[in-house]
Amino acid sequence: MAENTVCSNIVDYSEVAGDRILPFRFVLNLEDSILNPEAGENQKFCYDVEGVGEDSSLYADLSHFLLGICAEIEPSDIEEITVTINGVPQNVVWGDNVEIKTAENPDNPTGCIGLKFDFPLNKVNGFMQVCITMASPYAIGPVNVCVFGGNTTVSGMSICGPACGDAPSCTNTFYQNETVCVPVTVTPFATSGTARATCCGEPVITPGGECPANQDSCTFTVTQSLCIEIPIEFGAVIETGSASVQCGTVSETECDCSAGTQPMISNEHHSRTRNDLRERHFRR
Repeated sequence: MAENTVCSNIVDYSEVAGDRILPFRFVLNLEDSILNPEAGENQKFCYDVEGVGEDSSLYADLSHFLLGICAEIEPSDIEEITVTINGVPQNVVWGDNVEIKTAENPDNPTGCIGLKFDFPLNKVNGFMQVCITMASPYAIGPVNVCVFGGNTTVSGMSICGPACGDAPSCTNTFYQNETVCVPVTVTPFATSGTARATCCGEPVITPGGECPANQDSCTFTVTQSLCIEIPIEFGAVIETGSASVQCGTVSETECDCSAGTQPMISNEHHSRTRNDLRERHFRR
């Protein structure tokens, strides 16, 4: 399975010079996101977008932006999208202010592809949060951030987002209730011990050479109640199906697994960035 690749949690276009500057900073909000969901959770990517420009014609307001998510993702693969601007929830309409642009139908006029958000934002004090909840987990990797405003397009910087490939594998334990039935047959037996005769009284002497006419043997029955202890061990034999594999390229060099680390910036860096954004936002 594909593993997460190294990517950045911050994209800052405010320092990109040009005829006009699109002064917007994008931050992957680690507190509101759920990047590695547990059982019963959905994977969720939340981005804070802030205008950090000045009230000058050199800076342009945001018209719209695109996240270059995995091209295999379709609207049905996205569980929910929420957008808030300056704390006010926005009405998200698929095909109107939110849509997926493809290589066959790229965004006009940027030419970019990916998940498009058509929500204008002020260059000085605008603050937007966009959250994308996935129907199933995706690998985390760099996705392009394409920004348009003031007839200017900036692109080429990437932020951590839903990339192509499967989420990292994991091992789970599953349990199934079963009732096991086993037939038991009990066959009784009785084994006689060694017979022993004991003389009862004195012998009786009878004249003549024949014994009195009596039976050849004596028959009687013995009844005994039994308690049968039957130990039975129950268990189950587990068999898995056949495994399959997708073969990659073959080379003479060893595999490079260094990219499998969690693609996160340090908590200290993120906390400092979050605090800066919040202080800047509330000062307004």
